[in-house]
This record gives sequence, C-alpha cells and structure tokens, in this order.
Amino acid sequence: MSSTTTTPPMLKVSSADWDKTSASYAQHSSKSPTSIPIQRLIELLDTLTPLSTASAILDVGCGPGAATAQIVDTHSANIDTATQFIAGDFSTGMVRLVSQLRKTKLAELSVGHERDLWTRVTPLVLDATDMRPVLDESVSHIIANLVFFMTENPAKAVAESYRVLSQNGVMACSSWAKMAWMECLAIAAERIFPPLGKPVPAMPQFPVQWASVEGIEQQLANAKFRDIHTEYTQAPIVVPNLEAWSHFFMNSGNPAVSWITDELDDAGVQEAEKQFIQVVKEQCEVNENGAYVLSGTAVLAVGRK
Repeated sequence: MSSTTTTPPMLKVSSADWDKTSASYAQHSSKSPTSIPIQRLIELLDTLTPLSTASAILDVGCGPGAATAQIVDTHSANIDTATQFIAGDFSTGMVRLVSQLRKTKLAELSVGHERDLWTRVTPLVLDATDMRPVLDESVSHIIANLVFFMTENPAKAVAESYRVLSQNGVMACSSWAKMAWMECLAIAAERIFPPLGKPVPAMPQFPVQWASVEGIEQQLANAKFRDIHTEYTQAPIVVPNLEAWSHFFMNSGNPAVSWITDELDDAGVQEAEKQFIQVVKEQCEVNENGAYVLSGTAVLAVGRK
C-alpha cells in the first residue's frame, strides 16, 4: 500500500524540464511512442483539408521537429514551395534541435523541392497557450502531437490554435489514454520508497478529459471546432534490450520519470532502475522477437475552424 494519501498532482511541465531532457529526447525520439501518432495525425489533416492546399503549417509543441520532418518527408511532392512552416516549442533546447535539424537537412539536400521546403521552416520559441507572435487567421494547418494536455491551461492552448487558424483551417492533436510505462513506474515507486523511510510520491496525472475520445472531442467542440473526428491508436514502446533502455529512461530527466528520480540520490535511482526492470518483466508481454512490449494508447482528434 502507498503511504501517500494526498490527491495526485496534475502533471505540469515547464520549459526548463524539456530543456534538461532535450538532448536525450532527440537521440531516441524516432524510436519513442511519441512518434507513432504523428503519421496518423498527418493523414487526418490531409483528409480533412489536403496539405497540397496549405499556406502555412504550424507544428505546436514541436519537440525536436519530428512532425515537421515527417510532413516534409512524406508530402513534399504535393506541398507548394511557398508554404510556410513554423516549428514552435516553449523549450529553447527543443527549438535549438529543430534549428540543427533544418541546418542538417539543408546541408544534405543540395537541390530540389524537399530542400526548398526546409528553407521555409522557421523554428520559433512559442508557448502553446500564448502564441501572440503568430497572427490571427494566418495558419491553414496545425499539428499538435501530445502537447495540449501537458500545458498549464489546455483549454487556452486549444483556443490559441483556433485563433491563429484561418477560416476552414484544420488542426490535429493527440494525448494519452494509457501508458504501461507510467503504470510500471508507479508500481516500482511503491517498492522503492517505503524501505527508505520516505513517502511514496504520487504519480502526476493528466487531465481526465484528455484521456478519451469523448473527452478530447468535447475539448475541441468547446473551442468551436467543427467536423471533429476522434480515434484511438496503439503506440507501444518495444524494448529489445530492457536493461539498456531502462537505464536511459530512468536517467533521461524526462518529466515522465523525474517525479521519482528527483526524490532520490544516485544510489536510489539505481535501485529504482532495478525495480522498474523487475516490474516490466512481471507486467509486460514479450513479442516474438524477444522484446518487451510496454503498451500505450493515444487519443487522436482533428477538427476544422
């Protein structure tokens, strides 16, 4: 039993949190479950209003630029070179990563349409809840992967996206419904802290209204979006080397784990890592290749202004 009796806090993530973890996040983002919803969000946007008609595409909470890169990689042949791209994040560390990605792409691509699109990418320090550098009705498409529900005011973030969208512009966003890795962390915390004589920290919670298709649909409807479509998609973490991945995860500084590791010294973090590995072995399935599968379910939504 947990010795914590207080109501679990809501997850609040600062720009400094993401600055701290930006380097390790970038190294592993392509293998992260956070990358999985992106392709489907792009498909939803393109279905509602084709990206070939885009005047400006805004990647809100862009992180290392995965969504922007995916759009350019998969749709460059159909996007006009006059289309503007804004990759915005409130973490300066993440924005630096996008700037570096842009620089790398421009160096790799000597000529061609794809390179022309990368010249139109503007990395920008941008708060999802206050995007005043972006003008009213100036953007045709918005992608916001796993960001709104982690802001200080999710409703304000959705309203800001509505503000900057042009009439009939479209937005696609996502959140989490289930994360087995967080559930495993909570069990590990129950085992780690009592022997140390410390209270078990409560796992931060996401807003419940963002954890279901019904809830996320209501959030978009509240902001006056229409033609709303919602769905679930599976986004697991598949881990071939559990020990190596767990070491990375527990030492990444990611807000998903820092609620535990910030309460421990180095020896405590090592013990937490051992307990987490044990819990994963107890709780998670192994696929045909011998990799552990930590299940995750994302909630996706798209709507029109």
